[in-house]
Amino acid sequence: MSASNGDSRDGSIPPQEPVGVQPTESDASRPEAGGAPRTGLTGRIPALGAFSYQPFRHLWAGGVLLAVGVWGERVVIGWFVLDQTDSVFWAATTFAVRSLPFMLLAPIAGAVADRVDRRRLVLATALLKGVVIVAMGLLVMGEAPPIWALLALVSAAGVGSAFEMPSTQALITDLVPRRDAMNAVSLYSTGMRVVGVLGGLAGGMMTDAFSPSTALFASAGAVVLGGIVIQTVRKPAVARGDGRAGVRTVFSEAVEGLRLMSRTQVVAALLILAVFVEIFGFSHGALLPAVAKNALGVGATGLGLLTLMAGVGSVAGAGVLAAMGDYRRKGQLILIATLGYGVALIVFSRSGLFPLSLVLIAGVGMAAAMFDAMQWVLLQANVPDRFRGRAIGGWVFAIGFGWIGHLLLGAVAEQIGVQWTLTASGSAVLAAGIVAIVVSPSLRRA
Repeated sequence: MSASNGDSRDGSIPPQEPVGVQPTESDASRPEAGGAPRTGLTGRIPALGAFSYQPFRHLWAGGVLLAVGVWGERVVIGWFVLDQTDSVFWAATTFAVRSLPFMLLAPIAGAVADRVDRRRLVLATALLKGVVIVAMGLLVMGEAPPIWALLALVSAAGVGSAFEMPSTQALITDLVPRRDAMNAVSLYSTGMRVVGVLGGLAGGMMTDAFSPSTALFASAGAVVLGGIVIQTVRKPAVARGDGRAGVRTVFSEAVEGLRLMSRTQVVAALLILAVFVEIFGFSHGALLPAVAKNALGVGATGLGLLTLMAGVGSVAGAGVLAAMGDYRRKGQLILIATLGYGVALIVFSRSGLFPLSLVLIAGVGMAAAMFDAMQWVLLQANVPDRFRGRAIGGWVFAIGFGWIGHLLLGAVAEQIGVQWTLTASGSAVLAAGIVAIVVSPSLRRA
């Protein structure tokens, strides 16, 4: 993603090396722009260019299996808690406790991802999440399962995600040359979202047709299978630190990464923007069960359809990015996506018709996908290669603030209704985009 020398700008941002940080063997071993040749049909279609690399195809397949399970569990648990408690706030709380571990663990998780074999770390987190989701399934089989126990399990699944996300995102740029980094991230995001929301739809349909526990057991199987597939990915040898390093070493490397990101203007601006958009934008997902049940009058299958259409929009957004290739003005692109996200949320919030809402939520999903993918690309483009896991760890830390939005939107929705709450959240995202344009020239130029 970033050029190995400081003066070449082939559509990506050269890394800004902090004083005292020297390139390592892992930096030198990254594939250059003239890396492995493309083969087959995907090598002749720019939008599918990253698929010409077999290890990336393997990673993509494992990633979408993980997404099927994660999205399925998210839809089922959100609907189950809303159905049991008839409380928008408690349904939103399931999203809050899922993201809280991100804030607490992400810097450490990013440092671990930079030190150990990322494939093995993904497998370990997949096994953890699989066991936790099975425990959820067993718990909801009871007549009146304690909500606190379910929330504890959701939080445990969030611990696994805090370690899994830095590893999978850094693996993407392990496997393709820099010239294809934006394309690879976009294709991975597309697969994760479109196949993942199919998992959400399947989870809703299985909940209606069978039971929440059946849907959760199926989700657990998909998560574990995805981890196994990623474990078998073949990748170039990339130097890592000593995987046996002690807690103190990992902690010091996490602090080193935080210092680098705070001193790099573009990275700091991206993470601050991510915090605001996560709190007021992505937290809208916590209100979707209430939108489906209370505003639109549809069941769990209807919630699954809303999730599916958000995924359709995500595919469109990620597909646009993939077709653009190594677009030069990436900073401007993420600012446009932020503004579009806010407008899309506002328009969606005012719809009371289910068919129209299905169309409008696709626009929300499109803007969300573009914002996420550009975050991943720009963060990794603006740090040295050996900090890539920690850069994504910084992003996971930023989105960990989402629990504030989940609780805030849930509490406000209890008072003024979900539609007006979504209007307010979309307005906040729009305002964040405008402020970023005004106060962050480094991001505009990125």
